[in-house]
Amino acid sequence: MNLTEFLTTLEAPIVVRPTRRMTQGELESYLDKAADILRGNADHSEFRGYVFALLFYKRINDCYEEEVRTQADTLITAGVPREQALQLARDPLNHHFIVPEAAEWNKVARKPPKPPKDSREVGLGQALNDAMLAIERANAHRQNNFDGILTGKIDFNKQDELPRDKLVNLINHFGSKTFDRAHVSDDLFGNAYEYLIRNFASKAGKSSGEFYTPAEVGFLMSEMLEPKAGMSICDWASGSGGLLLQCIRYVKKHGGDARQLFLHGQESNVATYNISRINMILHGVPVWEHKQGDSLRDPRHLTAANRLKQFDRVIMNPPFSLEDWGYDTVAGGDKFGRLSFGMPPTSNGDWAWLLQIAKSLKDLDPQTGESGKGMVVMSQGVLFRGQPEQTEEEDGQNQKADAEYVIRRGFVEADLIECIVVLPSKLFYGNGVPACLLLLNKNKPEARKGKTLMIWASRHFQKANPQNLLRPSDLMRVLVPWHAFGDLEEAKTLVESHAAQLIREVEAKRDQRLADVEDAFGPVLAPLESLVAEQAELDALDLKVAAVNDAIHPEHKWFGPLAPLKTEVESIQAKIDAAGHGEKAALKAKLAKPKKVLDDARKQLIAAIKAHLKQLNKAIKELNKLQEERDTREQEIKLAAEREIAHLNEAADDLRRICNDPDEARRYFALVDKVEIEENEFNLNLPRYVDTFEPETVVPLDAAAETLKDCVAESKRSLSSLKALLSGLGIDWGGNA
Repeated sequence: MNLTEFLTTLEAPIVVRPTRRMTQGELESYLDKAADILRGNADHSEFRGYVFALLFYKRINDCYEEEVRTQADTLITAGVPREQALQLARDPLNHHFIVPEAAEWNKVARKPPKPPKDSREVGLGQALNDAMLAIERANAHRQNNFDGILTGKIDFNKQDELPRDKLVNLINHFGSKTFDRAHVSDDLFGNAYEYLIRNFASKAGKSSGEFYTPAEVGFLMSEMLEPKAGMSICDWASGSGGLLLQCIRYVKKHGGDARQLFLHGQESNVATYNISRINMILHGVPVWEHKQGDSLRDPRHLTAANRLKQFDRVIMNPPFSLEDWGYDTVAGGDKFGRLSFGMPPTSNGDWAWLLQIAKSLKDLDPQTGESGKGMVVMSQGVLFRGQPEQTEEEDGQNQKADAEYVIRRGFVEADLIECIVVLPSKLFYGNGVPACLLLLNKNKPEARKGKTLMIWASRHFQKANPQNLLRPSDLMRVLVPWHAFGDLEEAKTLVESHAAQLIREVEAKRDQRLADVEDAFGPVLAPLESLVAEQAELDALDLKVAAVNDAIHPEHKWFGPLAPLKTEVESIQAKIDAAGHGEKAALKAKLAKPKKVLDDARKQLIAAIKAHLKQLNKAIKELNKLQEERDTREQEIKLAAEREIAHLNEAADDLRRICNDPDEARRYFALVDKVEIEENEFNLNLPRYVDTFEPETVVPLDAAAETLKDCVAESKRSLSSLKALLSGLGIDWGGNA
């Protein structure tokens, strides 16, 4: 390499913070800020449709542009002219999604907030409306139909729903990052979208419970329902689609082909319905049957004979205690035959949902041995609301049985309820009503007929704000007695396998997040080792003139480019030394120019090396900061996993202790037969069957007397201090201290 090329190399800037992939944590933090833009408003639910639509728009735009660039570059490399290559690269058949040129994000986002006066140009709101509609039309042929997904109930011109300043801030925020696959993988973005849904749920007030179920609860429900490939699954109140996604994850985790699941959903809220469609698309769900409408008034999943479809699994978290549930619609009779156990009360739809589930579960399949199962989140009121019939002879008054009592008795007598799990309080966003899980089975296994497992799971959870959380260890406390179906000996044998499985899942999640961090930071930090080695070499160089002159050699890494110049000077000097007296003067004159060139080149090279070293030091400092950031994140991930594993091991030990003592086990779960439930007048409130009361602490009498004595003494000291204070203020207090 000649000197000019070498100097160019030295002077080239060192990129200290090149573009890198976002980590899960960074993406979640970024989306937190998007939600924060909407602060100051009472209910985030009115904005969420806009935010989710904008984020989806930006994602498919960036992915489409990435695909066009990649395909065009390939064609150009193959010799196709640039314009032709770009045209071919836009062929709709070559893309997951299509974004028409007029609807490209960068063109739309640059529109002015207000349309200019006396101009045909539209403002930002209308430009977004036009772009969303254009994208829907361009993708109408897709397997996942885009009809209404970006325009249903969304109008970016409606400033009363989304003020213009907030819209501009959201556009600027989403425009500050690139969301193509090079920067954010599909899995990462799908997970982040669910995170944003959860974020909105935490801020959306009372409406949040209608569209989001905490992932931990969804995980527990899928583990208990055990969906399998080939099954049909329905969520009649599908919200954002999270419970169906949990079923997909369960099947994948157990080695099944999730593409063989037949998924169905129905959602009444249009904005939420579209959010769920986007959620499924971003998670790569190729096909699912999704309907928009009121499931109780107008169920849309019907057979050719206009009857409710029946499913292998139903999983739901419907709105709690819905007042306007559609009583008037079915008051004269229900054409779908859902009222076989009775008519729910006018102002509470909890049992209407349960009746719908029971009607839409498949009967026993003699070939597979499987029967329809449903799992639903409910207000605990369904367990005990409603009174039995009362007569004057028995109770001193005449009263008909309440509607909810009649239906609950029908469910018990039909042996539909296989398990009840009472959950901790404050798990569900926007709803403080104590909740429970009911698992319904259309045809229980022979060994479980006439029995209901009741699990009191409200003792163990992680307190958090705004909502409490279920940890893996808390989930294990439910899953072990469930899979043992209350059998203590079997439960003891299951503890170890359940703990091991959940620990593996914690470790897998940890490893995934660590790989995510390494994927983001690794390529950026890869040059650090070589840069540090180069820094050490430069620090060791002696850049004094004499030392540099002595070190110039063709093989020298840093001074080698000076070797030809030095050789030329030394050659002339050798001729001078060998020349006679008359020739020396002429040769010395000839030496001056090469010597000056060498001196100037040496100075230039030394200056370039010093500048390069300065730039190198800066780059290493920046990369060291990144390395510290990576190490900190990795440490946080590892510590969080260690805490979860420690909780799991503690819970496993506690479960072994519980299962060794029937009386202790009764404080957590009980297997109750139908006779006992009948004796309790079909009241399913768990404290009737499980010892839910915390034992009182026994304090020895002498210790209690000593505590009382200390309290009296402390009271006297306090009164004496109060009297002195009042006296100092000139107030005469006649009380006795």
